[in-house]
Order: sequence, then structure tokens, then C-alpha cells
Amino acid sequence: MENGLYAGSFDPITLGHIDIIKQSHHLFNKLYVVISYNSNKSGLFTPAERATLAKTALKDYYNVEVITSDALTIKTAQELQANFLVRGVRGSSDLDMEMAMANLNHAMAEAVHTILIPATGETQAISSSMIKEIAKVGGDVSKFVPMNVAEALHSKFSEE
Repeated sequence: MENGLYAGSFDPITLGHIDIIKQSHHLFNKLYVVISYNSNKSGLFTPAERATLAKTALKDYYNVEVITSDALTIKTAQELQANFLVRGVRGSSDLDMEMAMANLNHAMAEAVHTILIPATGETQAISSSMIKEIAKVGGDVSKFVPMNVAEALHSKFSEE
């Protein structure tokens, strides 16, 4: 079997992300969940905080390893010997973007293939950005994120 890589900002990890992991982790010896970050952008959580939240949320997935990286995703895949990039698709706008990204990645590394996983109906509308907005105004996000993430969001926004 092969290794897979699922990269994203995961700021924070949501049940939508976990849905994609649940649907795909069994396809691989190891699925790397890569917390990608860009030093020119600031997220709500630091990369280390995001990794801790993800590791706790994914602790029951025996073959999932969470890491952080500021490198190009395709380079990280090559370094980790991951032959497949896993990408979640929530709708047609995601599909267009993911197809373009898959083609660019294939042009840079022909041995690395992209697998598109459709979100399930329950998680299709979930995005980290929307979750942060709901949490920021005191809304209950516990239906959309793991409990450790809901608690971290509550703590983060009560500090402000």
C-alpha cells in the first residue's frame, strides 16, 4: 500500500476535515495530515496549536500522523514518500480549484496523484472560516468541530 498526504491550514480542524480523513485513511499505510502555514499570513491558532488540536481529534486513527510544514505541499509529499494527495471537495467551486491544483501538482511531480473525496451531506457546509465567525460572536460550534476544538475556540475568543 501507499502513503497519502492531506494538507491544509486546519485553522482549526473541523468535522468536515475529519470526514475526509475518515473516508480516506484506510486507503493508505500512513496518511499524513499536514498543517500547512505561510509565515506571511496569521491564523487564529499557531501552527503548533493547530497540530495539537488535530492530534487530539485524530488520536483514534491508528495510521494518521499530524505534522506541520511551511514547504510546498508537493515537496512535502515527495519528502514523505506520499504518492497520493487527498483533497476534500464540498461543491462545484471546490472542484474547479482542486482540479487546477491537481494539474499543477501533477506537472511538478508526475508520480504524485490527487484523490478527490466528496464531503458527506452533514459536513458539506462546514468551513473553518465560518466556524471561526460563529465562535467569535459566541455561537455554539460543537456540532461542527471536535469538542477539544470547540473548547479552544471558546478560550481563544474569551481572551479578546
